[in-house]
Amino acid sequence: MEFSDLYKQSNAALAKFSPDGQYIAVAVEHRLIVRDSENPKRIHRVFGTTYSAPFIQEVAWSDDSQLVLTASYASNRVDVWSIEDETWRCAITDEVARIERALWAPDSRHVLTFGELDLRLSIWTLEPDAERRFIQYPKAAAEVSFHPDGTYMAVAQRHDYHDYISIYDTHDWRLVREVALDTIDVSGLTWSPDGLHIAAWDMSANFCAVVVNVAGLVKRQLQPDDAGLGVRSCAWGPSGQLLALGGHDRTVRVLSHVTWRPIATLTHRATVGGHADVFEEVEVGQSLAHQAKAAVAATQQARQHTRFDLVATPAQIRTVVTGDVHRGEARGGVSVVAFNAEGTLLATVCDAMPNALWVWRTSDMRLVAVVQTLRPIRACQWSPVEPILAFVTGSPTVYLWKQDHGCHLYEVPSATVAATELRWNPNGDGMAILSKGLFSLAFITN
Repeated sequence: MEFSDLYKQSNAALAKFSPDGQYIAVAVEHRLIVRDSENPKRIHRVFGTTYSAPFIQEVAWSDDSQLVLTASYASNRVDVWSIEDETWRCAITDEVARIERALWAPDSRHVLTFGELDLRLSIWTLEPDAERRFIQYPKAAAEVSFHPDGTYMAVAQRHDYHDYISIYDTHDWRLVREVALDTIDVSGLTWSPDGLHIAAWDMSANFCAVVVNVAGLVKRQLQPDDAGLGVRSCAWGPSGQLLALGGHDRTVRVLSHVTWRPIATLTHRATVGGHADVFEEVEVGQSLAHQAKAAVAATQQARQHTRFDLVATPAQIRTVVTGDVHRGEARGGVSVVAFNAEGTLLATVCDAMPNALWVWRTSDMRLVAVVQTLRPIRACQWSPVEPILAFVTGSPTVYLWKQDHGCHLYEVPSATVAATELRWNPNGDGMAILSKGLFSLAFITN
């Protein structure tokens, strides 16, 4: 792996690759800088905004990679910029309800904004003198989800004291279908990759997941008695045939498209046995017996040279105190569920074991590997083109796991970088490694 020089950025969450993988846009206070993703020294565009602090709060690319929007919710303003025509610009302000969220429609010619207090969802057309449309009472916390081909949009709404999934045609933004949900306060929804189903889940205090087909029929409402708190994370398999639900009870329930009942319950246990590979990160020159002391002594200032050892099973996984559920201190939930691009592997992270990354094989729902690091895992993401799992832990190191190849680590050239975020380029050639105020591009080499 090769690393570029370090460059400035103000917010790691706002560093975004264009969908075609050609550019990366980063916010530097009130400026948006668009760099070449292959040669980041080459700056393609610099867009200067007039936002006051906290400056840029949102960055989003259009699906055709020709336009990019920036938003300052504190200033109640959204700007749209053209990558090719630097003289073109569009500004959006809402005089009725302050803007709290902005995103693109799949056609790259409409911008959607959520108003404060969930009053309305505004649909802005970039064509001059076009009519603006509204959708009343959307649930901004649940956001929206688009059909894979961009023809329909699913929105969570609440009216008459009930939750609904509303499906709109994105051609004329006409309501096509409305499905009532038996939920307390729906908090999320997502369209399946095959476009045949929509999954929605309830508030965090109530485990309730609903699968609805495009005809508006509820295929399954899952409410297990032993789940305790609600759904923490949700992910579709790439084919749309599997749905993984991460709960607050340290388990992942995997549903099949045949019956929409759980076909497997993946439990994160403190002791790992069987045939799974367990990789343990240790300091170079220290034995496994001193790994706990090494984890405590780890600091952000000094570079720590480490390696991975394959340990024998049964192996112990470090567990943290989860806190009191009734005081809102619970940390036992599965915060990450992510399928690889082929859908053959599933990666999970359980907050009760923050230093461990779990990888499961979907063909038989068996645990394949557990990677235990010295620091808690801050971010992980699959490559969009091959089964490589990248993750960072707040140290100047990037970790890669690949089945049958084990776990490898690569040190960022600067020891002052604490990698807290990563983002793959959509073409799979590399990724952005982000820390506080800085970022570097990492390129995969043979």
